[in-house]
Amino acid sequence: STPKPSSAASDVYKRQKFKSWESVFENPASIEVGTLRTGRIISKISGLLNLKNINASEIKEGLANVPVLAHIVRHEKYGVYLVDTGFDSSFANTVGGTFKGILKGLYFKNRYIQEKSSEGIEVQLKERGINLKGVFLTHIHEHAAGAPSLPDEIPYVYGDGEREESFFPLVYSNFFENKTNLQKIDFSSAQDMPILGRCIDIFGDGSFWAVSTPGHTNGHISYIVNEKERKTLITGDICITKRGFELDVETGKFSSNIEEARKSFVKIKEFIKKYPFINVIFGHETDEFKIYY
Repeated sequence: STPKPSSAASDVYKRQKFKSWESVFENPASIEVGTLRTGRIISKISGLLNLKNINASEIKEGLANVPVLAHIVRHEKYGVYLVDTGFDSSFANTVGGTFKGILKGLYFKNRYIQEKSSEGIEVQLKERGINLKGVFLTHIHEHAAGAPSLPDEIPYVYGDGEREESFFPLVYSNFFENKTNLQKIDFSSAQDMPILGRCIDIFGDGSFWAVSTPGHTNGHISYIVNEKERKTLITGDICITKRGFELDVETGKFSSNIEEARKSFVKIKEFIKKYPFINVIFGHETDEFKIYY
């Protein structure tokens, strides 16, 4: 059975010493982030963007082809972690991959797609010779679908309030069934940082930050990587597409609480307006992986 997650406070993140983002960015660490494509999803646009937002008046309902991403975070001292897992190689051979349920074949057919098993996250990590130290999740959904093919004993860290979607026995997931080290980040006692609010300096050196951005899911988290060469914000699905960011349109029907998601989205927008040099990786889009309407 899936173990009950423990608090990550004692052994994943430490007391933070930075009070402003200027002080953070002036003290970059030896850390870097890279993004992998692990498959793709054919999605309704109304899920990606809130078409009821007046700013989306020119966007029509239809289908979008979006990549499923995973991010490799390499810290010189603490090792290599993932932010989100994306799909594992099972999605190349089985409709719905690691999802379960008597209707999963029907539900995921022509929606969750992986052209070849080499796109699977476990295959890509092996090709790179990566000794994975842990996984940080923006949220669960399909973003944790590769977990069953990753080591069971490493920490899997997600926000307090996260849960797997379950329409048992029709369609459901149990990605953490064999995992022995589930940990949750509780932002209730986290420090307030300017603009973004509750944030946690995960390693205590200003290199890697978890940002509370609820709304898409209750425990949704965005991440900041404070590299020497550049600064990167991984939004997760609080902002799925660059188009939505530019139009000022939050994520649509896929969010559990659109009003709350809007608040988190606005925080992200204000943060990037204040610090426009930050590289932004959206939930299912980067400059390398465009989405197609």
